[in-house]
Amino acid sequence: MRDENTLYWLWLAQKCGVASKQFGRLIDKYDDPFDIYGLSNDEVEQLEGINASLKAALCQKDLEQSYSTLKYCKENRVDVIAYSDMRYPARLKNIEDAPILLYCLGRFPDFNSSLCIGMVGTRKMSEYGKQSAYKIAYELASAGAIVVSGMALGVDGTAACGALTAGGLTVAVLGCGISTVYPKEHKRLMEEIAKKGAVITEYPPNEPPRAHNFPKRNRIISGLCQGVLVIEGSQSSGAMITARRAIDQGREVFALPGNIDESNSGGPNELIREGAYAALCSEDILSHYHFLYGDVIDLGKHAKAKKKSFAADADAALRKYGVSSRELPKYSNRRDARSGDGEIAIESSEPIKTETAQKNEEIAPEQTHAEPRETLADDSAALLATLDEETRRVFEALPIDKAVSPDSLSALGIDIGAAITALTMLELCGLVSSLPGGLYVRR
Repeated sequence: MRDENTLYWLWLAQKCGVASKQFGRLIDKYDDPFDIYGLSNDEVEQLEGINASLKAALCQKDLEQSYSTLKYCKENRVDVIAYSDMRYPARLKNIEDAPILLYCLGRFPDFNSSLCIGMVGTRKMSEYGKQSAYKIAYELASAGAIVVSGMALGVDGTAACGALTAGGLTVAVLGCGISTVYPKEHKRLMEEIAKKGAVITEYPPNEPPRAHNFPKRNRIISGLCQGVLVIEGSQSSGAMITARRAIDQGREVFALPGNIDESNSGGPNELIREGAYAALCSEDILSHYHFLYGDVIDLGKHAKAKKKSFAADADAALRKYGVSSRELPKYSNRRDARSGDGEIAIESSEPIKTETAQKNEEIAPEQTHAEPRETLADDSAALLATLDEETRRVFEALPIDKAVSPDSLSALGIDIGAAITALTMLELCGLVSSLPGGLYVRR
């Protein structure tokens, strides 16, 4: 896009602000922002469906801020994709409060011909959430899907790590300007995403992260994608806001089932009860889109990715990309009324210069096994010891040489919801295999 054309798009975005529904009324009448800029004050006053505040702003013709923003973008290799740009995602144009433009650091993907899956969830993810987010993102990216997240702590950052490790495309949508690293722990992650994917935002470069920015940001995550997967989150979490926006936008919503006694599972379980698709694995998502996107989904690479063991990979990837896993509570089999996962804005808008992720250290719970340890390989035994008591109990209840269904475990006094959650975790860790008919067997 020519600089002079971009200049007037920047001016219009400055006047309309973020998530403006009035922008649609303007662009329906005027294709080019220069035509809007050229309106006289009297012509602006005659505009229909535009409030007095925006009319007053449109009468201000000073371009100094727009020139400054354009200069910053050119000097820092930030691409500006305006609403009229051929690269602008068609799916975003169909939402009622489409962004006027997007700032992009990195390589702006071809959203129009790609399968894009949003992955969102709590900052305070469990080990189950971490493993699930990493594994599913890795497999989706391996298959050729673009993984879209908000780069937040917890599930978002972990999903981005999975996609990056797979060598696939990932996109982070910020709730602040492109010059700010938020959260500050994700400086290295943001740099890697910009190298191998794209960091995008509708906020001008120096906009600091503010609490009210993130709900507006979430509509872009869902708007870019055909479907959104919620990994973990309470019923009042930011992830649920994204899911609700996805529903409003006509997108498909997927949710990872979880323990009914855990607050982190409240959001996904509620979505499933309301009609969202339960997603236990990446196939549950890809199967919805293979008919339409078979030319971009590589099932061969996906099958290859499925053979990997992910339990150790996730922690290594998080360390590699500087992603903190400091918010990893163990499943406690109770709801914690104090838990919350809303995003909290930082005060400073200055770019972060240095940040080192802290390695998450956990003490393995005491091992209580019904069967002799000799029945397990040393590495499997060590992995099992890191899991919570309920998951270990389900593993010990599984016969050594027989496939069983989750229902059969209820005879042993194990809640069916807890059994499904535990079996999913065990499969993610490579300790059990799922078979056709909903059966599970020890590996």
